[in-house]
Amino acid sequence: MLIVKRLDPAACMPYETLTYHYARSLLYREDGGRTSFAVGAEWTEWSEGTSKAKAVGLVVIHFREDGGNAEVVSVFVKAAYRRQGIGTALLREAERILRDMPCERLSFTYYSGKAITPAVEAFLHREGWSEPVSEGKVYQTDKRIADAAWIRKTAMPKGMRSFYWHEIGPEEKARLLEAEGSLYPAFLSPFKSKLPAEESNSLGLRLHGETVGWCMTYRIADDTVLYDSVYVTPELRLSGCAFMLIAQSISIQLERGIPKAIFAVNNEAPFMRKMLDRWLMPYATGVSERRAAYKTIMTTRGQAHGGSIG
Repeated sequence: MLIVKRLDPAACMPYETLTYHYARSLLYREDGGRTSFAVGAEWTEWSEGTSKAKAVGLVVIHFREDGGNAEVVSVFVKAAYRRQGIGTALLREAERILRDMPCERLSFTYYSGKAITPAVEAFLHREGWSEPVSEGKVYQTDKRIADAAWIRKTAMPKGMRSFYWHEIGPEEKARLLEAEGSLYPAFLSPFKSKLPAEESNSLGLRLHGETVGWCMTYRIADDTVLYDSVYVTPELRLSGCAFMLIAQSISIQLERGIPKAIFAVNNEAPFMRKMLDRWLMPYATGVSERRAAYKTIMTTRGQAHGGSIG
């Protein structure tokens, strides 16, 4: 027997292995679902008059700060229980919950080139999601990246130094938050995710004491780090310090025994994409496209909250 239900934080422990390492903190937020919530699938088996319930599926939803929008952080069903409509049931229940909230649009991000990609796109089409759009390019690497000559070029120009991002002070953080949209675009913000950054190799860059860049990473699995946003101020773009910062972060990643990495670059960052094509592609174990689809959430009265699909 299958039960699909919204999970209380106290009941999430059996489900936490069904989402990314960095997203597990979302399961335990005691804020009444204002920033995130999870829906779990429980399968009960009966044998000789006794029952045993198993956590077999999970979807995690996170609310963005851009007003009325939410995103599917992850959706996962254990292999033995796939092709039974459990993933569909999880997402439909999440949508039902969202209809009772001030949510205008739900986004779903996935990657091309995977065995499950055709099934994902068939589901999105069947369930009335928008046509997928390309958001960027994704490169996968493993420990062979250590062979790249540029990995060893980590010495910063005079006056520059890197620092661990978690050491940034509140005043500097506030200054950078205010500068979003002027100093740097929102999609490269070091604060765009409310999920915890990977402390071991998320780095910032300072020039004469002022923060001028960053390399933000997130642990998505025990053996994998996601490189999500790399930025340096425009006047430093041709200095090579962005790749020096990436090289430092990769070196730390490998020293910590984390063999795999995923590098995501937005279509709106053609300069970084060109650099990754040149310097990272030769050591990539795979390259795919990051795609996104959207769905307008309707109220329980059947009326859209408004807004359009971008």
